[in-house]
Amino acid sequence: MVAEISARGEKAALAAVRKAHEIVHAGRGQHRITDLTKTSFEDVRSSYFRLFVPVKSERMRLPTSLPEFSEFRHHAALSDSPVTAAATLGGHWSEHNLAAITHVAACNFRCSYCYVDYRLLAGDHARRTTAGEIVTNFVDIRRRLAEDGQWLSILRVSGGEPLLAPDLITEVHQELDRRGLLDSCMVKVESNLSALPYSYGRLDRNSRAALRDVSPQITLHATLHAKPGERDWPLVRQGLALAVDLGMDVYPAIGGADWTMADMRALFDALQSVARGLVHRLAVRPFNLSYAERHGRRPALKEAAGRPPSLSASAAWEVLLQERTGDFYLARPRHVIGLR
Repeated sequence: MVAEISARGEKAALAAVRKAHEIVHAGRGQHRITDLTKTSFEDVRSSYFRLFVPVKSERMRLPTSLPEFSEFRHHAALSDSPVTAAATLGGHWSEHNLAAITHVAACNFRCSYCYVDYRLLAGDHARRTTAGEIVTNFVDIRRRLAEDGQWLSILRVSGGEPLLAPDLITEVHQELDRRGLLDSCMVKVESNLSALPYSYGRLDRNSRAALRDVSPQITLHATLHAKPGERDWPLVRQGLALAVDLGMDVYPAIGGADWTMADMRALFDALQSVARGLVHRLAVRPFNLSYAERHGRRPALKEAAGRPPSLSASAAWEVLLQERTGDFYLARPRHVIGLR
């Protein structure tokens, strides 16, 4: 009976991936992204992009893997994409503290705490586009910002679930390269990982080779929305292993508020089985999420039972790191930690 229930769950999870994949792929080399002018997102600059400031002290989004912010590592939400950008492109991280975000127009998950309206995750307000059009719009926004003295170096593909369309990621990177922009811009992808095995399997041989070619230059921030043992975990783990195999620069994260110590031990073992460096790269964010209330969904996650009340999620992860590796949580910037 347990095996039968598990099989039904995995079948339902894969069906959700297929449905979202159909929405995102518009045919003839086009994909569907959300028309941001028809949403309530802040700082929308076009139908393609909105702007976002990754590090913001008043929101407690900080690069806590850096020594000057380490005292906040158990209190603030780690936000280190500007640090990664500086390591890739040069300069100080503060010079890269602005991202332009485009949203793929579907997702196979419906997380209660997601900040995106569920209707947008099902293709509402979608528009067809190509990688060339996306990059052209990015370049135009970048030029206008430069005229005002602002620097834009991060093109962030979010969603929705971007890895429903890994071919789009490839093409965006190739288009930046064709225009000679990779020395001043980088592609960051935000993913739940679960769609990658299916969507990769749908690519032809040339597209797979092209994805593998650009993957080492793709920064992949992957939030693990399923725990080991849950219905969606097999797809998440398979996606994580595939992303590492492709050579993507993977930065995993969890919103750890409802993770027990047993959950974290299982995750530790699972991450190490894929790549040993992942346990040191994991961001354990102190989510006490209010997005659910905004959209009339179930109450925000409560702190997990089975973990001492005085121990935050990231502190609990640090206990595991100390026990098994002797290291501290965010002991050094994540980009200097090798995956293997």
